Amino acid sequence: MPSSLRFFKPSDTTTVCGWKGTANYHSIVVDGKENTDAAWYYADPKSAAAEIKGRIAFWKGVQVG
Repeated sequence: MPSSLRFFKPSDTTTVCGWKGTANYHSIVVDGKENTDAAWYYADPKSAAAEIKGRIAFWKGVQVG
């Protein structure tokens, strides 16, 4: 497992976008603090959004550096 994945905690949360498909979420845990559902990805996006496969999106104040 890549060392950066140690910050990700799988979540049961999913959402559905009509043109992208189903998003799966992860919480981010750093120094014992959890940012719930702060990262999401489309494991199997619809063909209209195929370019997002393998990418992760962040929100809720997450800074990637």
